Amino acid sequence: MTEGIKLPLPMKKGFAATDRVDAWWKGPTAMVAYLGFMVAYATWRGMMESDFWYFEEFGRSAGHQTMAIESQGSHVLSPLFSPLIIPGEGTMGSLVPMWLAWMSPAMFILIFPAGFRATCYYYRKAYYRAFMQQPTGCAVSKPWDEYSGETGLLLVQNLHRYFMYVMLIYLPILSWDFWLSVNFHEGDVDAYGISFGSICLLVNVLMLAGYTFGCHAFRHVIGGGSNNWTGSPIGRIKYRLWKLSTSLNEKHKEWALYSLFWVMFTDFYIYACTDPMFGWTDIILWGGL
Repeated sequence: MTEGIKLPLPMKKGFAATDRVDAWWKGPTAMVAYLGFMVAYATWRGMMESDFWYFEEFGRSAGHQTMAIESQGSHVLSPLFSPLIIPGEGTMGSLVPMWLAWMSPAMFILIFPAGFRATCYYYRKAYYRAFMQQPTGCAVSKPWDEYSGETGLLLVQNLHRYFMYVMLIYLPILSWDFWLSVNFHEGDVDAYGISFGSICLLVNVLMLAGYTFGCHAFRHVIGGGSNNWTGSPIGRIKYRLWKLSTSLNEKHKEWALYSLFWVMFTDFYIYACTDPMFGWTDIILWGGL
């Protein structure tokens, strides 16, 4: 008779119990710290330009906005506040009722980039493991019940593709912000220039483009339904786009984490150049007024 199948030894039970001897906890701990800090910072910045409760002591309500550098004839808008929606002002602001004027401009739009990242396949893996410990690591005991799938409230994860469609509109908006940042105006004088802030905006667009075009959902939209890559000119174009998306997708983790850092860094730089507490000035590298 053949020998029966040998089952693996039972895994240790208990919080973080494991037979592993490597430093398996370093990855999840670093991810908790990284994502936790980024979420906390984005929440703070998204609220500080609002006009209610504790937050009215900052930003516009306190007499100085921290959303855009406009002190040297340029307009360097933070990506956390783009497109800039202020009730009663501008084209988009005129569509917003004045009773919402207490809201920060970021509160009108952050749901889309935040939703895109929160429902991203890579981020789901990262925060499921880091915050929910499902699982913390291979062969590491979980403190909760077995994973039951993305049911209940987690059905919202199915909206990822639709958030991706919005991000495809969002990228041209951020590109337009970069264009505005290299246009300097003062009275009747117009000039072009490049500042460190405008470079931050350009790098931000490139980083977000790499993250978005390497998205699993975008890759599927480009080539998921194709059965013939060479039978028509359209098929060949789709194949090239699919290969480009695939090459970006192979580094999707890096695009996801680095682009998140750069969005926050760009916002912090603009924040520091507009808040008297820091006293920074945007560095003009070429041209300007």
